[in-house]
Amino acid sequence: MIQAEHSIAINAPITSVWHYVKDIEKWANLFPGCKECQIINDNESKWLIKVGAGGMVKTVNVLVDVTAWAGPEQVSFAFKLENEPVSGTGLYRAETTAPGITHITMGVEVAGRGSMAPMWEAVSKPLLPQLAKVFASSLKAEIESATQPETSPSIWQKFTTYFGNLWLALRGTTVIEQDNAVIENHKSLVLTFIQAMGAGDRETAAGCLNSDAITVAKGYGNFSGVREYDTIVGTIEAFTQLFPAGLQPDILTVTGEGERVIVEFEGNGKTFTGVEYHNQYCMVFTLKNGKIQQVNEYFCNKLADDVLWPLIADSQSGT
Repeated sequence: MIQAEHSIAINAPITSVWHYVKDIEKWANLFPGCKECQIINDNESKWLIKVGAGGMVKTVNVLVDVTAWAGPEQVSFAFKLENEPVSGTGLYRAETTAPGITHITMGVEVAGRGSMAPMWEAVSKPLLPQLAKVFASSLKAEIESATQPETSPSIWQKFTTYFGNLWLALRGTTVIEQDNAVIENHKSLVLTFIQAMGAGDRETAAGCLNSDAITVAKGYGNFSGVREYDTIVGTIEAFTQLFPAGLQPDILTVTGEGERVIVEFEGNGKTFTGVEYHNQYCMVFTLKNGKIQQVNEYFCNKLADDVLWPLIADSQSGT
């Protein structure tokens, strides 16, 4: 039997977390590699999941049965792979650790049966902890994004804003001009990050990110999922192994508004095997305190899976 557990703190009240968690279809939408979720009844569902480990990639039907909705603190479930000798159980736990902070823990156990049990457990052992971590991080990102409070400015904020605007007016600088200058700085930072990412420049890219930044690769391919700061920076450093000459970005459009910058570009490069690679990207950057806090990445999953994933799978399997 293989076990994995991952805990994370969510900046939202436990009731808000439960409002999201009690919908099993939302779980499926966040689960890495899940292509489809068929709801059978309030407790049962069937998930179509594409899983990969090393050089092995397989699409499986997973039957999920929620055995207890004990919200908002707990959900327990069982699952089994259709036509495969694999089953398991899972547990979600939540508790309030501070006002507006919910600490959640995801735990999963997987067991194989019969002659194929050693193979399935060998595949699950490195994969399961990463799946638990990615799922919990995705859950955190989605809930925090959906529950950002809209706060009214305090008297002190109104006071400082008034005199700040007065000072700008005396200097001959309008608030609009100041906002535009901030947006231009945001755009410049984002473009610096994209160039550094394409060149595999770890140090420059890291300097553009907050220490708790995440990227969310959208879609349902092998590269989809949430990556935290250490993984982002590590991936950028390893990028030149795939593209020795880098991935040259051809910037098409850059749009900025407030704390958000959206960039459309095409990435052009050649893999270490000599294969030309041209993908299209749209990245949505959210900034905080002048640095990148979150990146939502949209690109052609099929092209990345067809060209890049086999190279990574081969390197993982040592071939």
